[in-house]
Parts: sequence; C-alpha cells; structure tokens
Amino acid sequence: MSWIGKMIGTFTEWQAGRRQPPELLDALDTSGQVVADRFARAGDNANNREVARHIIGIERWSRRRLRTALGDTVVADEYDAYRPADEIGMVALAALFAEEREQTIALAEQAARLPDSVRAAHNDLGEMSVAGWLFYIENHASRESLLLRG
Repeated sequence: MSWIGKMIGTFTEWQAGRRQPPELLDALDTSGQVVADRFARAGDNANNREVARHIIGIERWSRRRLRTALGDTVVADEYDAYRPADEIGMVALAALFAEEREQTIALAEQAARLPDSVRAAHNDLGEMSVAGWLFYIENHASRESLLLRG
C-alpha cells in the first residue's frame, strides 16, 4: 500500500466513523439519486461514457469486496472486469447505475449489521471496515460524477 493509499484509507475510516450505519445507508440512497440525475443530464459522448463506466465498475467491484465481509470468497482483482461494455450509451448507463446502486443499498443493509471488527480488503486503501466501504462507495460515485458534462 502506498503512503497516499494509507492517507486516503485513514481519511475514509475517519469519515465513516463519524456516522452511524443508518446515516451511511441514507447517504448511499440520497447520493445515488443525485448521481443518477447527473448521469441522466450528461451528454452522450466518449468522455461521459468513460466516466460513467468507471463509476459503475467501481460500484460493482466495491460491492464484490463488501460481500467478502459477509463470507464470500476473498478475491484479489482489479475493477476493470466490472466495467460495462464500451458501446453502451448514456441513457442505458444511467439506468444501469440506478440498478447497481439499488443492489449496493440492499447489500449495504445486510453488511451494516456486521460487527465493527469485520474488514474487507481494498487494493490501495488496505483493510477497511464495512462503514469505511459504505462511505467509500458513496463518496467515490459522488466525486467522480462531478466530471460528467451536459
């Protein structure tokens, strides 16, 4: 893990630790609606499609990692295989993001009941708590979606 990864991981856990599970779940729902709106308003161009595929890929990859906290087999992979196909347009990507976030929230509701000691590995940020993952997922999509343009 790089020193930048260590810093971001520490920040993520600090932010997550300041919130209770219901707040983290509400943030996933609220930000999901905001991000879905940004997807819907974004023009269908190569840059926006790339940003959208990145966001969805990280959402899916993060959910796979979060499932390991619930007992699934630990995986050590990159997010690239979780990205949607290149030829999908923005209208379809907007719908896909909304579906993915619904799945994330359903999984997060289960994972939020786990003890604070449960961890799941992030490639760059190290072992993270469930709360850390919930903050990470919400924060990532919110930040990256700011790159979408009309």
